[in-house]
Amino acid sequence: MNAVDIRHLRYFAAVASERHFGRAAVRLAITQPALSQQISALEAILGVQLLIRDRRSVTITPAGEAFLAGAQDVLGRMDALVETTRRLARQGEEQITIAMVEATNLPFLLPALADLRRLYPAIKVLRREMVSPQQVRALLAGEIDIGMGVLLGHEDATSGIAARPLLEGRWLVAVPRGHPLAGAERLVPRDLAREPLMIFARSMNPPLYDSVIDSFRLHGVEPDFVYETSQPQLGLTMAEEAAGLMIGADYVFGARRQRCAFVPLEGLPQLSVHIFWRKNETSGLIHDLIECLIERAGEMPRLPAG
Repeated sequence: MNAVDIRHLRYFAAVASERHFGRAAVRLAITQPALSQQISALEAILGVQLLIRDRRSVTITPAGEAFLAGAQDVLGRMDALVETTRRLARQGEEQITIAMVEATNLPFLLPALADLRRLYPAIKVLRREMVSPQQVRALLAGEIDIGMGVLLGHEDATSGIAARPLLEGRWLVAVPRGHPLAGAERLVPRDLAREPLMIFARSMNPPLYDSVIDSFRLHGVEPDFVYETSQPQLGLTMAEEAAGLMIGADYVFGARRQRCAFVPLEGLPQLSVHIFWRKNETSGLIHDLIECLIERAGEMPRLPAG
């Protein structure tokens, strides 16, 4: 007879929690048919029905409720064992180097680092200022442990690098309150054809900057960038003084300025912030930070326009 393994317990606990195979499959990052097969295999091993399925929902049988309590206990013990093992292994491993563009002001970073510090009280975090293409090279060279930045879909194809999206941002235009465009619900590049514009400096992310220029030109517009800055908050201050309209990501702008309206700008490249690391990474510390970043990024609300 086949034995029940820890994977069966995790799959069953997820379905029991979600009461839905589709949602549980998404949570577990597997296909729904594969999940259904695993639950059926578990029931066959036990010789009892754990779940009653219909087209809309899942009901747990009395036997399933009893099994769930034991499964949760085993999973809790397993997680505790993993954590204990990691704590023993990370002695002398209390430093990590992350790279990003500081001015991007990623809102999930500080909460994630606070979570990591609770796991590793003596942790020392080193930060390096690097744009995304530089981060990929530095990871492969062993100069950094984790990179964060906007990827356009091709930089993460490098052999040896793993990448995962953390945050989907959107473009906004900071417009002085008295400007005719301040009341617009949305803008496209053609709306900015005759406007003096401000944007992040090309050195912050050359591929993204070039992609923005290409997007304007695809709309038949040659953008008039009167000022480029590596300090977005300075650009916002200049927008308040009517020096031009500032284009940037919602997560970069952060707290809203009362003297500016923030109008969504459509037609530019997707703002997908990724975390990336070495595929062969074995450090528990680094994987713990990855988990903290993913969890905290998933909690971030989308900043409103206006």
